[in-house]
Amino acid sequence: MKSSRLLKYFEEYIKKIDMNNTWSKAKYFHSLKSMDLARNIASNFNIFDEEELVVIELIALFHDIGNFEQKNYNYLDNQEEDSTMKSIHVLFDEGLLRKITDETKYDTLIKLGIFCHNKDALPKNIDEKTACVCNIMKDVYKLEELRMVINYPYIDNRINDYPSTLVYNDFKLFNKVNSKMSDNNADNILIALSNIFDLNYRSSCAQVLEKEYVTKIVNSLIYEDKKIEKFFKQIESVLNNYLKKKIS
Repeated sequence: MKSSRLLKYFEEYIKKIDMNNTWSKAKYFHSLKSMDLARNIASNFNIFDEEELVVIELIALFHDIGNFEQKNYNYLDNQEEDSTMKSIHVLFDEGLLRKITDETKYDTLIKLGIFCHNKDALPKNIDEKTACVCNIMKDVYKLEELRMVINYPYIDNRINDYPSTLVYNDFKLFNKVNSKMSDNNADNILIALSNIFDLNYRSSCAQVLEKEYVTKIVNSLIYEDKKIEKFFKQIESVLNNYLKKKIS
């Protein structure tokens, strides 16, 4: 199994999707970017051979394959249906994975990698390598959320107020903030930025710093007044210093 084979079947599947839908296009590029990110992060470890790296690419490329016809996107919305199960259904129940490869020894890893990518915790009693793959996917998910805030602004960037006390207090503790706590646009920005605190790997933190995600997000905001702008500029400075310490 090679990366080119993954892309062949991905593109073949996408042909039946209405790509006039903005979010279908967004997911297309999100999937390709996720594939590159996953390999880049995984390549920093010395525990994966080339075949396993391609499996990690597969997980990343197809993790959203069941959600392409979604009409809109907002990760702050709490959907009752677990979207990961749609992708697992397409790969396993509809047989897409067996078109890509007859090899079955990675099936459990693929299911877990897709299922866990947007979850807070990992299943118990999984081996170290499987946990690493799941955490790589979790980092890819968070890095892509930050990129999407910049490139596909689905969060209202008009900042008319300070964050609510609950959100800001959690953020100050360097915790990933629960989206259910959001009360205004400023909260939504802090919730997105708090993904940084939940990154598992140094190379992931390096990506955020290298791509200047924090600065780009803060600069994209439209502020009600200079005091609120100064507040967010201070947050920008704190986060960039946090990332520098993480990778040093």
